Amino acid sequence: MKPIPFKIPKSEGSSLRVQIDEGPHFYDRLHYHNEIQVTTIQKGEGILYSGNNMVQFNPGDTFILGSNIPHLMKSAKPYFSPDSNGVYSVSLFFDQNSFGSDFFHIPELKNIYALLGKSKRGIKVIDDCNKYIHQQILEMVDLKNTALIIQLLHILNEIDKTSKNYINSDVYRFSINEKDGQRLNDIISYTFNRLEEDITIEDIASIANLSRSQFSRYFKLHTRKTYIEFLNELRIESACNLLLDKKNTIENICYDVGFKNLSNFNRQFKKIKQLTPSEYRSIRLK
Repeated sequence: MKPIPFKIPKSEGSSLRVQIDEGPHFYDRLHYHNEIQVTTIQKGEGILYSGNNMVQFNPGDTFILGSNIPHLMKSAKPYFSPDSNGVYSVSLFFDQNSFGSDFFHIPELKNIYALLGKSKRGIKVIDDCNKYIHQQILEMVDLKNTALIIQLLHILNEIDKTSKNYINSDVYRFSINEKDGQRLNDIISYTFNRLEEDITIEDIASIANLSRSQFSRYFKLHTRKTYIEFLNELRIESACNLLLDKKNTIENICYDVGFKNLSNFNRQFKKIKQLTPSEYRSIRLK
């Protein structure tokens, strides 16, 4: 597998695509496309990997992913899980030239133009306005023609005014050849699918068909972090979803996401989230 260049289908004469994704799980292969993507989650939870970082997604969350950022959405519960309710999202796809090459350059839209530039970092909307933005995106499925463009500008303007988390620390620039892209997708897919296992550097280097030292250099070059840092972050983000089930003990969650002992789990959780698992659970379940 490799990061797949997607072509977003648009109906003839349409500059903006409104897409509903509904099914057992989201598309979980690393892919990218030229269009900017605005997505709101109505049903489903899991981890969004975008650029070289990751965040949780839950119902009500809204994201903007800039042009050509490799990304995937991994559902927390497999579609065959007896307590999985499937997924549902609405996404808007457009590029900066969709409405004319100078459209976003007019003075009245300078704030939105700046926002679209920042979307190259990947954006997650985080404050109370997210509920309003979420609803506005859901309503896009019933709009047509001029009303679509007006609503899109309104949504982007509201996102610009609200608080945001950036998924990547700076603008993500994707430049990778096909062979390296295939390796990166194999590494990420293997890790996501075997998170609870005891994954060693030797194991993952073998998946990448590299020596241990070659793999370490390769992964750091393309993700700006070590593989162990990536693995710990992924395990902690997965634990955050599991912590929302108050019946699940912290000790069980520790082992379910692949940590060998509770003390290391607590230490890594505090390092990444600046909270203990129990503090995180208490805040999220208020």
